[in-house]
Amino acid sequence: MNHKIKSLNDLTIALHEINKKYKVSDFIEEYKNAVGDASDSILEELKIDTTTNPFQKIVNISSKLTDEMLETLSSSTEGLTGKYNYEEYLEECNSLRELFLKDRRNYFSSKVVINSKRKDGLQNIFDLSGTADVILGDFIDKVLSKIDPNHLDIVYEDLNGKKIKTKIKHKGTAITKDHIEAPLIDRYHGINAYDSFLLRSYYDIKKNDWIYIPIRLIVSVNCEENLLGMIETIT
Repeated sequence: MNHKIKSLNDLTIALHEINKKYKVSDFIEEYKNAVGDASDSILEELKIDTTTNPFQKIVNISSKLTDEMLETLSSSTEGLTGKYNYEEYLEECNSLRELFLKDRRNYFSSKVVINSKRKDGLQNIFDLSGTADVILGDFIDKVLSKIDPNHLDIVYEDLNGKKIKTKIKHKGTAITKDHIEAPLIDRYHGINAYDSFLLRSYYDIKKNDWIYIPIRLIVSVNCEENLLGMIETIT
């Protein structure tokens, strides 16, 4: 399947096409019917879990499943993965994600969060779970707090592939009787784990407002030369 992935939105559109090709909605429906009562318990646990990343939800919930529930899931869905070529579906999704990230391998974010020499399962889970994005986002938060009231000059790619130049700074939560100003809640773009990327808010000096930035699509981060020493002390 040939795809020109020019943006994160393009990646999502391509994954939608793959979902249709492999009839993923039918697979999910049959899966829910096959699992039966066990699915009710799992769905209830998913509702309780407050994690916003859908892949991380699955990781979290797996630790709460009993051996009996796991056996039920395994036996009930044994034939579905073959019927719907699920392994092939995952391979195509992963190939699109890798193509998307390969074209952005020189981005600041890719250099920081991804060790390109590692291709094992643990690294793949680390990436797909969104852990890498969270670590980088937390690091930027610490840098902004450390260099306050100074700012960072950043370039990032928005969801449509446009490069945006802006300046971000630390801004704490402000609460008054009539007004509350605080960072926006973290969001995740995407329809599945393969296009799920963290959107974290930062205070944009140019707009005097909070903006969402796709952490994995940060192209470059720069600051005044005399601030570099301060940043290097952050671990």
